[in-house]
Amino acid sequence: MQVPARPHSTESKFRVLYLGTDLELMAALRQGLTEPDYRLVACADSNSAVLFLRSAIPYDLLLIDLEWRGAEGLKLARLAHRLRHRKRMPIVLVTEKKLSSDMKTSARRAGVQQSVTKRPDGGAVSKAIRQMIEKN
Repeated sequence: MQVPARPHSTESKFRVLYLGTDLELMAALRQGLTEPDYRLVACADSNSAVLFLRSAIPYDLLLIDLEWRGAEGLKLARLAHRLRHRKRMPIVLVTEKKLSSDMKTSARRAGVQQSVTKRPDGGAVSKAIRQMIEKN
C-alpha cells in the first residue's frame, strides 16, 4: 500500500460561526454546507459567543438565530461589527417569520447585512451563506 505524496487537507475553505440552538437547522446546514469546503462552528451560550468573537479564530460569516436570544443576538452583532478584526465579516440573521420594519432597522444598525426566514430544509439559509461568502 502506497502512501499519498501529500496529505489531504483538513482545513475548510470557509468557517461559519452560528449563534443558536436550533438542532434541526444545524443538521440541515451541515448537509447543505458540506465539509471540507464549509465548517459550521455552533455556539449556544452568549458568554462563549463573546469569546469566539473576540478571539483571533477566523470566521467568514456570522449567523445569528434571532429566536436564540432575541435582542441579545443583535447586541452580539453590534459587538462583532465594532471589533476591528470582525468589521468586514458578513452577518446574517435567521428568523422564524418575516421581520417587522422596526426590527429590520434595528438589525441593519447592528451590522446585519441580510435576514433569512427559516425553512425545515435549511435551503434558504445555506443559499444566503454561500452568496454572502462568495460576494466577499
